[in-house]
Amino acid sequence: MALTTLDPNTALVVVDLQKGIVGLPVSHPIGEVIERARTLADAFRERGLPVVLVNVL
Repeated sequence: MALTTLDPNTALVVVDLQKGIVGLPVSHPIGEVIERARTLADAFRERGLPVVLVNVL
């Protein structure tokens, strides 16, 4: 299901898109994952919605 609208009570939480994680072998090309996360973050910020970047040590 495609996401076409953003609820005004929604936040984007991006977890672990950091060097150690993105270097691991994954099922989807990591460049696409990062680009989609960036596109979502841009859309949230343009609408004044929160974007939370979580890095787990």
